Amino acid sequence: MRSIQFPFAAAFGLVMLASPGLRSDASTATPMTEPAIALHDDNSGLGSSTIVDLTQLTASPESYDFFTFRPNLEKLILSGAADTEHISILWYTVPDGSVGLHYHSMTESVYSIDGTQTDAQGIYPTGSLYFNPPGSGHEITDSTGFFILAYASPPDFANTDLIEPYSPVQIDTTDPNLTTLYPFETIQDGVQVYEVPLDPEGGMSSQFIESASRDSYTYTGNYLLVLEGSCTIDGTIFDKDMLVVATTVEPQAYRVSAADGHSCLLLGLSF
Repeated sequence: MRSIQFPFAAAFGLVMLASPGLRSDASTATPMTEPAIALHDDNSGLGSSTIVDLTQLTASPESYDFFTFRPNLEKLILSGAADTEHISILWYTVPDGSVGLHYHSMTESVYSIDGTQTDAQGIYPTGSLYFNPPGSGHEITDSTGFFILAYASPPDFANTDLIEPYSPVQIDTTDPNLTTLYPFETIQDGVQVYEVPLDPEGGMSSQFIESASRDSYTYTGNYLLVLEGSCTIDGTIFDKDMLVVATTVEPQAYRVSAADGHSCLLLGLSF
């Protein structure tokens, strides 16, 4: 399989996908039909970011360097490393994929790109976002599809006796009433933010950002996922299902606004 590339030297300019999900007015843009993962190299947050078209990824997962994490479960690390905090894509290759019981000492985040993940706490279909708090643990059953996974600390399969009772924070990102169901706060004209209530000791935070403004809102974090509409991130327009991921576990500052004539909704996550 083709390796994921990492940022080029600055002299190589801005690299992006030739994809309907990503657009730019930058004269330095070099369109590419491959790879489906592109990297930006400039002075913005995108300069240290990987860009993934999730539609392309789910259509052609064999084009990426997934490795076998567990039987019938592949993993693609986008930032960090397997034995530290990291962001990755999970791919259950069978309809009834599973993962044995494991413990989370820090917060875990899972977003269902396409498919369903199941544990004793619930069933999480496409568009679901859930967070397991520090001290939690679970066994995955009857799962299939693709998921964005973020660990503040990797799962522990040895110390399952440390698992405590818990309730996940669960949000249906496909709910058309999302921005009225949750207490979004106006941060600036045309920009509302909802801070997901996560345990501050869990090593992770998350925001939903709704913008109808051309004025930028700065989000500092490790990834941004476009959920609805068209968003401008550091001058480049991203449509639905485009994922921007910092290439290291150090959060990056991204300037976010609505594309001209559009509004947008993003999910942000930060270590």
